[in-house]
Amino acid sequence: MQMRSRQTGLGMIQWAAIIGLGGLLGLCAFRLVPIYLDHMTIRQVVKNAANDPASRDMSAAEIRRSMQGAFLTNRIETIRLNDIKFTSDRSMIIMDASYEVRVPLIYNIDAVVKFEDLVYEIPRR
Repeated sequence: MQMRSRQTGLGMIQWAAIIGLGGLLGLCAFRLVPIYLDHMTIRQVVKNAANDPASRDMSAAEIRRSMQGAFLTNRIETIRLNDIKFTSDRSMIIMDASYEVRVPLIYNIDAVVKFEDLVYEIPRR
């Protein structure tokens, strides 16, 4: 007596679910990867300004002006120079460039990405 072999594998509904999930993840990556690439550039520009030895003798406005060229060269449009907050006292300047980005994903669903790792202390001389 021969046993019938049963066909195994994914059916049409399982393939549709896998393709739909893959499409959703691809869409999220397509929308979010540029934000993270911009953040890497912004972090580098802000870090360079904070670690520049000349920044120790500058005021907040002068530091902001020194970053203007890097913002223009790198085409940074996610955050404006005026959005960077400066707090100063006698011993240091605190530069806070934290920001958030809202990106539309699907219809009325948005993704909000917050970057709060851009706080630097610039010691005064």
